[in-house]
Amino acid sequence: MSSNRLRRSSSRRKGYRNSRRRKRILSIAIALILILTVLGLYLWYLGMFPANQAAQEWYEIKSQRESVLVQLPQDDAPHDNFMEWWYYNGHLESQSGDRYSFHFALFVVNTMVTQSVAHISLVDQKSGLHYTDQKLTPGRPARQKENGFDFNLGGWQMTGGDGKDQLQAGTSEFRVKLLMQETSPPVMHGGSGLLDFGAAGTSYYYSRPRMEIQGEVEVAGAIRDVTGLAWFDHQWGDFDVNKLGWDWFALQLEDGSDIMIYLLFDPSGALVLRTASFTQKGSTSILGATEFEVEAAERWVSDRTGIEYPMGWRVSIPSREMELILKPTIKASEFDGRATTNKVYWEGAVEIGGTHSGRGFVELSGYEKLLNDARPTELVEKMGTIIRR
Repeated sequence: MSSNRLRRSSSRRKGYRNSRRRKRILSIAIALILILTVLGLYLWYLGMFPANQAAQEWYEIKSQRESVLVQLPQDDAPHDNFMEWWYYNGHLESQSGDRYSFHFALFVVNTMVTQSVAHISLVDQKSGLHYTDQKLTPGRPARQKENGFDFNLGGWQMTGGDGKDQLQAGTSEFRVKLLMQETSPPVMHGGSGLLDFGAAGTSYYYSRPRMEIQGEVEVAGAIRDVTGLAWFDHQWGDFDVNKLGWDWFALQLEDGSDIMIYLLFDPSGALVLRTASFTQKGSTSILGATEFEVEAAERWVSDRTGIEYPMGWRVSIPSREMELILKPTIKASEFDGRATTNKVYWEGAVEIGGTHSGRGFVELSGYEKLLNDARPTELVEKMGTIIRR
């Protein structure tokens, strides 16, 4: 009987030691996961990946599909390339005449630690109020969906494919809930849907330039039914955004024509790519670098960041007998994304006049000075705040 008690006591001690050993192993595993997560977020904060190292060092470059066209709806879905984003802008109007503009972008960066970021802005055109918010999360919070995408970032939902999309996002101050349906064929930029960014890499890029919108906008607790017109972009590839800045124009004319203009430059300001797509009645023409002109009439300086942006553009397309005047509806349309991407950019609606009328959106990126001089402890604290959102 005494020997039985000794065996039971010995078994309990072994079980206790095994339990402690398992707890230690579990604690070490959790600590390693937290360290890798914070490291990944820290590297992200330094600008997607460290600017002094090439993207190739962080991501195993996938073989380029240069001989293969973009295939839809298959390519609506996420890819494994280094950089990818889905983007919407749009113009909304309520039955009572309230007008809004919005943009929403979801970025996925596949580094050693994959990160996903979402940006949203809403402008009340009557009051001039500009609402923004952003989210960052480790990983790629997407459910598997054939020929489409289905993302959920902390309650922000973006799902769709084949030109039928849904978007729900916002804060306690503002919120959008939108259904979008394409009304014209997708546009393959560059002709094949593949653009050469020189030393920065290559990118696949297509747009759905006209998507009818039905939905709701909520501002300060007031919900309004809205209709409108959206522009959708999807871009992915093995390219380094730290080597690029751009002036980008998405123009929807009242005669049914759609124009995309892409002016890319490197950090020194040297031109990398100058291209445009002109679409009318479902037929797209690619405009060469000498077939159009873009000239800014003035400059605008942000009170928040001190960044100077070009503003008020003249767009000339002689072959189409077009002289367009682009006026921003709200100049103070800067988006400060430093909390999630360390980038600041201008993203705003424009009214189009001149020989043709319409509405559009302009995005100006690369005009900011990167702020990478914060102490690591400050960055870790900031990243911790972002994770808890």
